[in-house]
Amino acid sequence: MNKIKTGMILFILITAVLSGCSDNKTEQAQKTVKTEAMEEVEVWLWDETFNVKAARMAAKIYEADNPGVNIVVRSREREEILSDIQRLLSAKMYDSLPDVIMMEDYDAQGVLSSFDEEFCELSDKVDYERFSEYKLRVCEWDGKRYGIPFDSGATALFYRSDILEEAGYTASDMADLTWDEFIEIGRDVYQKTGIPMITIDPTDMSLCRIIMQSCGRWYVKDDGTTPDIAENDALLGALKVYEKLIISNAGKSVNGWDDFISAFQKGEVAAVITGCWVVSNIKAVPEQSGLWRATQIPVLDENPDSVPMSNIGGSSWYVLKHGKNPEAAVDYVADMFGNNDEFMDILINEIGITPAVKNPAVYKSYEQTDPFFGNQRITKFLTEMTENIPPVNYGSSTYVIEDMVEEEYQNYFIDRRYEECLMAVESKAAAIMR
Repeated sequence: MNKIKTGMILFILITAVLSGCSDNKTEQAQKTVKTEAMEEVEVWLWDETFNVKAARMAAKIYEADNPGVNIVVRSREREEILSDIQRLLSAKMYDSLPDVIMMEDYDAQGVLSSFDEEFCELSDKVDYERFSEYKLRVCEWDGKRYGIPFDSGATALFYRSDILEEAGYTASDMADLTWDEFIEIGRDVYQKTGIPMITIDPTDMSLCRIIMQSCGRWYVKDDGTTPDIAENDALLGALKVYEKLIISNAGKSVNGWDDFISAFQKGEVAAVITGCWVVSNIKAVPEQSGLWRATQIPVLDENPDSVPMSNIGGSSWYVLKHGKNPEAAVDYVADMFGNNDEFMDILINEIGITPAVKNPAVYKSYEQTDPFFGNQRITKFLTEMTENIPPVNYGSSTYVIEDMVEEEYQNYFIDRRYEECLMAVESKAAAIMR
């Protein structure tokens, strides 16, 4: 009998025994003794519809197979988790640490470079050969592997087929696009329907990250410590794409995560270009079932290195060495997320995850069609892109440098002096990275 089925049977039996106790005092005493004897594993992570839901599902199954362990899942903001972990580790306030945290891939190298000895090394606990190369690079530090890759951040162009058809465009028109072609379609769609193509957030340069990685470039060079900004043609091209989206009315201005989600859920934009983790948010509006489609992202015009595959976001699991129960924590994440194809198969259906693995064919759900996306094999489509995403070194200063790009972009936007903008950013970045 497989592990998940065994676990669920045990869970049902335990529940039945407890619920059958007629003496309330005895029942309460039993629960108190049980809680005191259990090992508690505390998990910090974000996103109720995706990461948090996955952790709670995993906890229910794991606890059924391991009745001596209690998994406590706490939902917090990503930035809050990051700042608290760094503060607690710096002060060695180990009593306040959780056991497991989720870290966004952009944050991992910065934390590991300062606190690698505070995390459990997992090389002998997880079969890392099964994961995609671009994900493994962010989980490593000094030749050791500390993180377990969770979701791929493979990007796609998700679009509303009904809105595009109203403007006269078919699925074939949306395939194999350059950014200039995409923007021209966006301009036309806006003129015919009054609906902008995608959202633009002046406080979030995520589109820059998508375009840069599609060209195999980042804010830093491959050593992770040398700025690569002033002569970064991929970043320069991304800034020009932003400009064209703004002046063509193909982009709708939003502010923050809630506005971003609301815009496509309410049909205020015709498309979304972001990571595949957004599928759970797209499917949160059942009335739009059958109206969505997915295709590859546009490539950067006149850049021979640009490919229609990239990454945005994505995260991995990490275990704190000085948490309350590190051994139980390692077993939980390794058992449920490191080596468990059966559970990942469940998550494909439950939260729409795109696993960051080399061989997605091991999942039964891999070939399934999805009525929400017009019966596309959406998991297969998204997963097949994962292995071809250009790997880059995110370094430890992604968001710090991006804040500089945002600030300087506003200063140079009116005169479109983008080369000067990037020179100014590189000068600032070099100063802080020294």
